Amino acid sequence: MAEEQVALDALGAALSRVPAGTIFCLAAPDEQPLEIPETLYRALKDAVKILSQGAAVAISPLQRRLTTTEAGDLLGVSRQYLTKLIDRREIPCERTGRHRRLQLSDVLEYKRRRDEARLAALSELTAEAARMGAYE
Repeated sequence: MAEEQVALDALGAALSRVPAGTIFCLAAPDEQPLEIPETLYRALKDAVKILSQGAAVAISPLQRRLTTTEAGDLLGVSRQYLTKLIDRREIPCERTGRHRRLQLSDVLEYKRRRDEARLAALSELTAEAARMGAYE
């Protein structure tokens, strides 16, 4: 595990030194370097950063359909709470018989909106506390 951490740290440092606009290439032993698309380079850079922090990385196509349990796990909420969000039409879903399925992209969009709203509320509370002198 320590060897993997050293390798991840070295790779992360190398990736962070690549100047913007540089064409990134990968090469296998005894093969010509292959140009890597910018989107794949950014994904690799993000994955290395996350892995070096000790967290896991999952790659899934955005068109993937999730069960309510999977979507709830992704959002950090219970399946029952997620069902309420669906019933309030905050997240669209498709029905397959009696089961609900959600597009991964819809769940991620809801998460983005939720996180933005949380940050806005936190900023507002912080500003209000500062106006009241809480930070003096």
